[in-house]
Amino acid sequence: MKIIPKLLIKCVVLLFCITVSYPLLAQENLPAIVKKIQPSVVTILTYDEKGKGLMQGSGFFIRKDGDIITNRHVLQGASSADVKTAQGRMYPVTRVVAEDKEGDLILVSVDIPPDAVYPLSVSASIPEVGERVLVIGSPLGLEKTVSDGIVSAVREIPQFGKIIQITAPISPGSSGSPVVNMKGEAIGVATLQTVEGQNLNFAVSGERIAKLKADKGQRLAEWEEGRTKEWRASAEGLYSTGLSFLWMEDYKKALSYFEEAIKKNPRYAEAYFQTGYCNGQLGRYQQAIEAYKQASRIKLDWAEAYYNLGVAYGKLGRYTEEIEACKQAIRIKPDYAEAHYNLGGAYVSLGRSHEAVEALKQAIRIKPDYADAHNNLGVAYGKLGRYTEAIEACKQAIRIKPDYAEAHNNLGSAYGSLGRYTEAVEACKQAIRIKPDYANAHSNLGTTYLLVGDKGSALNEYKILKTLDHDLANELFNLIYK
Repeated sequence: MKIIPKLLIKCVVLLFCITVSYPLLAQENLPAIVKKIQPSVVTILTYDEKGKGLMQGSGFFIRKDGDIITNRHVLQGASSADVKTAQGRMYPVTRVVAEDKEGDLILVSVDIPPDAVYPLSVSASIPEVGERVLVIGSPLGLEKTVSDGIVSAVREIPQFGKIIQITAPISPGSSGSPVVNMKGEAIGVATLQTVEGQNLNFAVSGERIAKLKADKGQRLAEWEEGRTKEWRASAEGLYSTGLSFLWMEDYKKALSYFEEAIKKNPRYAEAYFQTGYCNGQLGRYQQAIEAYKQASRIKLDWAEAYYNLGVAYGKLGRYTEEIEACKQAIRIKPDYAEAHYNLGGAYVSLGRSHEAVEALKQAIRIKPDYADAHNNLGVAYGKLGRYTEAIEACKQAIRIKPDYAEAHNNLGSAYGSLGRYTEAVEACKQAIRIKPDYANAHSNLGTTYLLVGDKGSALNEYKILKTLDHDLANELFNLIYK
């Protein structure tokens, strides 16, 4: 019987204790985090011009001078408002000092003694998917209610920025609550969106809070009076509503609002841009092209409109036009890494590999950790027969993004072209481990098996391919039995 040294047993036990205790430690820290945050969170009560209560929301202090951040819609229609602190004291909202209509954010000043203010630290960093978060607010009059969950998605909304989707429930009355990470920092402001009876929980990121610039502002009643009652039916209001549906990836509904905004204001460049984006997401690339063209006609120096126009051209295989659109984006914004990257991709598609290499190198100079650019550079090198350089480019993509299945597969192709079949097989297998239904990797692996005389393994890959890609399966079958 093998004897295990006592020291090793102690180490294993210690490692087990450390591993098991970590989540427990995080759980034990929750009460401390909640206790730290609660004094910063307030309940917001709004009233009409006669003093009748309208609605209730949440907010939180972000500055020692008494400034509070909340959702803009919480104060919509209000002539006056009070905040109720965690200690149960009431203080009036005095002025609106900043607002972000598209982000549904508003910064208000409160007449409150400095010693009653507990500002919450706001982080402009975007959280990771899977990161744990807390929401503390006042849903339906239940003050100081805590819910927890994780970040389920971080979406990049064009011409808006990032929006954070969370699993922590947000109920009416919790709009404007802080969404807090395990460091006790606010990473966003909770906002509830409802579509067809389904509640979707979002947070407007701390990035947008940081961009709010406070000024002298105006009294709440003046702010409300200055807002047109028909704002939601205006071009700006319709555009804002469209953005809300864009957050939820409901592109058809969002598109209808952007199109209505254009009817109200035919010179609304941003609405044309989002119309193009929605059409692109719906696979309507010709309509996307027309919308992006119109956006760029209205705003002549809009690099993003030309870039997205190029993307739409590429989807239709119109690579020459894609190249011109990307070049125009680069003329306006020379350090636009994504435009250089797409330019390189278009050159690859047209067989202009030397130009592709230069465009992709430029994208990497601007953005050294651009994994996709390194991968496509590998593809371009491969087209030129420069396989050693292709291998290095793909390896660099993998260093940046280890689970990059396409880069592993392209690495396998480069190895295979140099006759380094053992390494080619391992690279393709790694691509498949990451992405089991990756048809191109199965095809590449099957072809490599044939090159080393392993017909049985190639046949196994053919059987898998039959369920994934009929055309690739037939190609491999013909190679096996030719």
